[in-house]
Amino acid sequence: MLHIISTIIVVALAVGLSLRRRRDIHPKIMFSAFVADLLLVIYIEFTRGVVERVVSEVDLLLWFHASVSTAMLVLYVWLIILGRQLLNGREEKRALHRKLAITFCVLRSANYVTSYLV
Repeated sequence: MLHIISTIIVVALAVGLSLRRRRDIHPKIMFSAFVADLLLVIYIEFTRGVVERVVSEVDLLLWFHASVSTAMLVLYVWLIILGRQLLNGREEKRALHRKLAITFCVLRSANYVTSYLV
């Protein structure tokens, strides 16, 4: 079930990315996907005790997955901040937003793939 939810979130992110030039739709889709993804992470932590597992096990793939997930959450915050600034007319933030978005897409892809392996 969690993989289905994660897949729906990835599809929502892809749709949001494809509509990046639509200032009326892109922010809403991306923010909704970010919130859903954050809620999924919180749910997984409370139901599976992921932090305790990462700390107690020596599993490089699990550590990689956890590191990618953490970096992804940090990028969510930065992308939301920069996105809000862009909506407020701060066009000089566009290049940084784009670079962080590309980094986020790579990390989210790695997160998605490794979620099936851990």
